[in-house]
Amino acid sequence: MERFPDALEGVPDAVLIVDGDGVVRAANSRVEAVLGHAPEELEGTRVERLLRDRTGGSAGAALSGHVADPGPRSMATSLDLTARRADGSDVPVTVSLGPFERDGETSLVVTVVDVREVRARQAELHRRTRTLEALHEATQDLLKTTGREVAARAAVEYVEEVLGHPIAAVWLYDEDRNVLDPLVWTDAADRVVGDHPVFSADEPSISWQVFESGEPEYVADTRTDPDRHNPDSPIRSELVLPLGRYGIINVGATEPEAFADSDLAAARIWAATVTMVFVRIERERQLRTREEEIARERDRLEEFASLVSHDLRNPLNVAAGNLELARRRLDADGEAPPELDAVARSLDRMEALVEDMLALAKGGTAIDETEAVSLSALAEECWASVDTADAELTVAGDLAFRADRSRLQQALENLFANAVTHGGPDVRIEVGALADAAGGAGFYVADDGPGIPDDVRDEAFRAGVSTDPDGTGFGLKTVSEVADAHGWSVQLGDATAGGARFEFRGVETVND
Repeated sequence: MERFPDALEGVPDAVLIVDGDGVVRAANSRVEAVLGHAPEELEGTRVERLLRDRTGGSAGAALSGHVADPGPRSMATSLDLTARRADGSDVPVTVSLGPFERDGETSLVVTVVDVREVRARQAELHRRTRTLEALHEATQDLLKTTGREVAARAAVEYVEEVLGHPIAAVWLYDEDRNVLDPLVWTDAADRVVGDHPVFSADEPSISWQVFESGEPEYVADTRTDPDRHNPDSPIRSELVLPLGRYGIINVGATEPEAFADSDLAAARIWAATVTMVFVRIERERQLRTREEEIARERDRLEEFASLVSHDLRNPLNVAAGNLELARRRLDADGEAPPELDAVARSLDRMEALVEDMLALAKGGTAIDETEAVSLSALAEECWASVDTADAELTVAGDLAFRADRSRLQQALENLFANAVTHGGPDVRIEVGALADAAGGAGFYVADDGPGIPDDVRDEAFRAGVSTDPDGTGFGLKTVSEVADAHGWSVQLGDATAGGARFEFRGVETVND
């Protein structure tokens, strides 16, 4: 060592000085941490006893070659080799070779760096990357599932196959019994645990605690946890993950501290994914149920429409015809009694009821294709189609938007007829575009009649509700159906003149 500078001790890595024959002539104190030998023990040792290539062959030839043909003095060479420690174990190292001359002899400065930590970090990074890739793939598959049991089965399979923890199970919450019932589990869980317990609030358990709190919990050693359900369980470490209000995933191991931080992170992401899928499955089930209810309701409405069209209208026509014949005969013999006028009014009311119910039943909530309509033009057209007596219509500004023309016409005609019925023959009605942008573009229909009393406002759009003793109560219900069919909102308020004001918002405007 006396032949070499003390600067070797200032180098932070293990350094060997190797001569042209591949013999170690000096080493700094760092070599003991890497190779397990004191520096003085290495002097005179052939380098091939310390360093080998990855296949197990000697690295001496490669090192000697660099001494014999060192190349440019400013260049160093780096090799990935295996170092044999004093205890006989092998460690991966990166070796840097720097040739130099001293007293006419060429030697090598061999810097040896233990790369076990680097390799371990690289391996862990690679493992995490593969886990996330597998998580992405599993998520895509899970999103295709249509049932909770299928999704739960996929959940435990991922924990076993990707995370490498074969003991896993899913418990789902039974609301009627207020318990967590085991639904699916892996084969390993069946062998180790046997009969899976039912968890409830009546008995302490980590699983129920996690379900109630909604917070995941990792128990590194279950025997130290006072809330464990079974003190004699072979499970020594346990990860319990909540699935929202649906249940839990329980992952276990027969040895303590079996879960790495990366396992915990991936498992939590996976539990959140499973919860999201359960939410989707439930919403799709609710949607299917709603669609089935709508289909049944549609069938009932169609049946009702058929009844109204044929079984009710035909007798009404017969009654009206016979009433007219009776009037003519009585008029021929003298004046018809006034009681016939009451019969005629009743028949007219029944005809109005039939027309409104038929329109409501046939209209439903569906609309045909929309088209661009002009609010002012359509309002004038509807006004001409309604018996408005001496009422007055004012169009305060136009609005171009998309709508089912026939259905919208139905709504406007109902509003106009209602205004005349409740406001009198000289009522004034105003139609126009909404000036503010709150809630989206829209239009309004207002009148200066008596308005709608406060005690019936909340129910004004319900079928059968009317402030007119002779009213059918289906007019505003039809208006509400038309708005819903278009995806609009309709609100009832007070007009400036004190009457009723109906505001429609959310319409799709058309640019000129």
